[in-house]
Amino acid sequence: MNSPPPPAPPFRAGIAVIVGRANTGKSSLLNALLGEQVAVVSPVAQTTRRPIRGILNEDTLQITFLDTPGIRRATHSLSSMLNKTARGLVTGADVIMLLLDTSRPPQNEDRGWMKKLATENEPIFAILNKRDLGSHRAAYEEAWTATLDTIRARDPAYTPPPLRWFETSALQGRGLPKLLDALRRAMPESPPLFPTDILTDDPRPFFIADVIRAQINTRLAKELPHAIAVAVDQIEDADDHVTVRATIYVEKSSQRPIVIGKRGKMIRNIRLAAQKDLAAIYAKPHRLELWVKVQANWSRNYWLLKKFGYVNP
Repeated sequence: MNSPPPPAPPFRAGIAVIVGRANTGKSSLLNALLGEQVAVVSPVAQTTRRPIRGILNEDTLQITFLDTPGIRRATHSLSSMLNKTARGLVTGADVIMLLLDTSRPPQNEDRGWMKKLATENEPIFAILNKRDLGSHRAAYEEAWTATLDTIRARDPAYTPPPLRWFETSALQGRGLPKLLDALRRAMPESPPLFPTDILTDDPRPFFIADVIRAQINTRLAKELPHAIAVAVDQIEDADDHVTVRATIYVEKSSQRPIVIGKRGKMIRNIRLAAQKDLAAIYAKPHRLELWVKVQANWSRNYWLLKKFGYVNP
């Protein structure tokens, strides 16, 4: 008599929120875990200005990763808004992935995240990224211990959330299989939260705008570190190419010629580089038409911030 087949393993699905200060490699880690580019990466702080979901689908598993804007010392209203957005996304996650740049000692923003997460109930994965560039693990462990000691001094009955340490290099792929295996085990039994055939629900116009802005940041980060925003006005799909019309917003009239460059050279280089990136990502040629518009104080304009995708609809 044949024995009955073993029961199928239960389906697991949950949310893992990726947080941390700016430039720790959150978007790079998300792309590496998914094996696809769903978040735009650049060396400029707060390249990610809005939450981006990337979805890992396996036979009996779905992990929804949420990439958040990097926390940095707020020097203008946009940074303050992005910091507030990031801090508000951790509640209710199944795992909080605190990304730390282990090639550098702990910064004030790292300690700020530790202080916040120590008061949450969700499990924490403290991920020491950029391990290929060095390690200050002991300093981060000491900072976490100091955070807990400060809270216990006020509340002797305090119980900290569970925390595990991981060492990774998103750039080289080191430590990712161990991290991913732990994430799989941490997901609760649940039906899928999203359709199992999608990689991201990120709106296409916002992603294309991020690709264009990343190319601007690469060339003009020192001149215009936070004065730039991009809105995609129109997308036309043809059989053999895609035409994208987009507007680059600056805050001052003096910034417009910087983006355009002498004889249009700067904006031409931005356009060509972004077209190359988009063609590689979508496997289809893209033709960009770019305009530069002066919009004073756009970073304080709620309706423009909504148009750029920086605030919730």
